[in-house]
Amino acid sequence: MNDSLAKLLLRRSAAGPEPILSGRDAAPFLGPAFARLLAKGILTELPPASSWPPCAGCTCGFGERPIVEIDGRLVADCPDDANAGTVLDAADLRSFAIAVDRLVAMLAAGTGWLDPPERLAAGVWRLGDLAEGRAVVLVVDPLAFQPSVLLPILRAVPAPPSTTLLVPSGVDADTRRPFLDMRYHLVGLLYALHPTDLSLQRDRLAPSATGAPATDAGGMLLAINVLGVTASFVGAQLRLRPRDFDVLSVLAREAADGQALARQDDLLRALSGGEDRAEPIAVEQLEKSISRIREALCSAAELRRQQGRDLIVNVTRRGYRLASPPIRVVLA
Repeated sequence: MNDSLAKLLLRRSAAGPEPILSGRDAAPFLGPAFARLLAKGILTELPPASSWPPCAGCTCGFGERPIVEIDGRLVADCPDDANAGTVLDAADLRSFAIAVDRLVAMLAAGTGWLDPPERLAAGVWRLGDLAEGRAVVLVVDPLAFQPSVLLPILRAVPAPPSTTLLVPSGVDADTRRPFLDMRYHLVGLLYALHPTDLSLQRDRLAPSATGAPATDAGGMLLAINVLGVTASFVGAQLRLRPRDFDVLSVLAREAADGQALARQDDLLRALSGGEDRAEPIAVEQLEKSISRIREALCSAAELRRQQGRDLIVNVTRRGYRLASPPIRVVLA
């Protein structure tokens, strides 16, 4: 199983109750692995398309465009303007229905769980338990990852400290925060996915996957799980405001990429949540955020507060950088 195909199928499965994989998306992956998915009924090829959506920005009032052959080419013909037709290829006419229940069952089996996954609700499955009794719950649909929707469903599984939630793409930090406050362990689904097989990497499903051990010969370990919105420093969990976490993530990403310097504009954008505001975030607010992060790092490492300036260095009028070394960054 090509890892991009596995990720593609899981992303498409988040689209609703009857997800479709287009022929254009499927084309790069056609081959033995794709054929096995067809044979197992995880994918089912649908009848070829005979019509195509209207032109982008169509003002003619026409519905679907018929697909016709013109001079040996497949064309989605515009009834109003012959020059507005869209040229298609054979792959565009193909599409495949995704049987999400079967896809999830294959994911669980590939991870080593012998019993089939338990469907808790639409888009939510209990895949199985780890050796220590930790339940692993998969949420495929981002719309299901809301406290009002998901918390009643989770009454059927162990208490929060003993449950890992696999988070789909598209769930923002503010939505994840209530689950973290209740001590659920959150792991990004695509982060946990095996790079070559349709299976999960078990060592990424338990809390230790995002934090400890934190000190080693490589220095002071700062571990950040961006999807789970969790961070630890020298083995201690950091309790940060959501926007402070975003600022720390920018600092850590630059340090991990070897760039060191996080530009002031990027840090201000992170502090604003990436939103355009009528009143821009002031530099003074960024300074306060950096101060809070320094204080959290010092508290975790049992350092004097004054030492925080040695951990996050101010580069005048340019930005800030993590002191690396001694800090060693691991991003998840």
